[in-house]
Amino acid sequence: MLSRLTPAAAWTAFFFLRWCERLLPLSVLSLLLWPPALLWDLLHARQRNPFLSWRAFPKSWQPPHWRFLLRQSLGLFHAQFPSFWPDRLSTTRWLERCRIEGRNNLVEAAARNRPVVFACLHFGPFEVIPYWLRAHGIVTTSVRTPGRKSLKRLADYQYSLSPPADVPVFLLTTDMIPMPRVAHFRKILGPGGRLLVMVDVDRGPQVTFPFQDRVFRMATGAAQLALLGDAELIPCLIAETGVWRFVIHFGVPTPRQYLTNPPNMQAIGPHLLAEFSKFVTQYSTQCKYRLLRAMLPTAMAEIAKQPESH
Repeated sequence: MLSRLTPAAAWTAFFFLRWCERLLPLSVLSLLLWPPALLWDLLHARQRNPFLSWRAFPKSWQPPHWRFLLRQSLGLFHAQFPSFWPDRLSTTRWLERCRIEGRNNLVEAAARNRPVVFACLHFGPFEVIPYWLRAHGIVTTSVRTPGRKSLKRLADYQYSLSPPADVPVFLLTTDMIPMPRVAHFRKILGPGGRLLVMVDVDRGPQVTFPFQDRVFRMATGAAQLALLGDAELIPCLIAETGVWRFVIHFGVPTPRQYLTNPPNMQAIGPHLLAEFSKFVTQYSTQCKYRLLRAMLPTAMAEIAKQPESH
C-alpha cells in the first residue's frame, strides 16, 4: 500500500501504523485496518482476476468458487500489516500468533551442519514470512525484485527493524545475476545461513512437468543455489489461519541424490510440489495469482517433455 504514496506520506503512514500497534489492543487495531485493507483488495481484484485464476487450479487444490472469490477480492492485504512492525513480532503478544509445523525437518538439516535454501511459493501472506521466521529465531534472507527507488530509504529502514541487524532481510534478484560463485554465495548467506527463494516466478531458467491435471512451470534458481552452496533444499510456506494468526510449514527436505550437477529438476519439482500440496490443500483460497499463473493447461503437456527452456 505504501508503494502508491509519496515518500512523505509513506513515512507518515508507516510511523502512524507503528504508533497504533503499540497503543491499541490488537482486536481494535485489526478492526480499524479492515476498511483500507478491503479497499486495497478491491482495487487489485482486476489484476488478480479471481474468476480466471480459479480455473487454473488443479482439481485437488480447487476451493469452493465463492470462498476463493471472497478471499481474493476482500481478504488478502489485511494479513500483510504485521510487516510494518517487524521488530514487534518477537514480543509475546505477537509470537503466540504464529506457530510452526515441521520444525523437525529444519532441525535435522541443522544437525547435518549445512546451510538451507527454502523453496517458497506466492501463497498466503508470503510478504511477511521473512519477518516471522526471524522473529522465531530462524534467521533468513529472502530474494526479491527491486522496489520503487523513491521509497528505498523507507524500505531499508523497515528491513533494519527485523533482527539481527548484521543479516539482511532481502537480497535483490539483480545481486544474484550472474549466479554467484561458491565463496560469494556463502558470504551472501552470512551468519544466518538460510536463503528463501520463490520457485513459481517466471524469470531465469525454467522447467515444466506434469502435475495432476495441469503442467507446472518452475524456476530452477532455488535448486541451483542449493547445489552451489551444498545446502539443504526445504519447502516452506505460510498461511493465515485466523485474523492475524499464522502457521509456517516446513516440508520434507529434498533428497540429496536429486541435487546433482545439474540438479535433477524432473525429480526435484515433483518432490517440492508433493510437499507443497500437503499444505496448500488446507488453505487453497490463499493461492496468489502469481502461483496460479505457473499452472498451465493440459493442452500444453508437450512442453513438459522439454528438459529446460531459457
